[in-house]
Amino acid sequence: MGTYLNSITPYTLYKSECISAYFVDKTLMLRELFPYVSAGNRHICITRPRRFGKTIMANMISSFFQKIPDSGDGKNT
Repeated sequence: MGTYLNSITPYTLYKSECISAYFVDKTLMLRELFPYVSAGNRHICITRPRRFGKTIMANMISSFFQKIPDSGDGKNT
């Protein structure tokens, strides 16, 4: 099963996790990914033990890198 960029699903899932009572911010992981993404790597494997937040991290990465269309009113929603 994969996560596709440019769909609303990863953004919605990550947004719902951010407002939960217990949330571990892993956005610093994006800093580690930039060299690989800028080098043109299309596939990145993230391995961690079970219950480590891999799915939430994948949704965060996907929602960060996806292209959100501009609504035309000057606000990106």
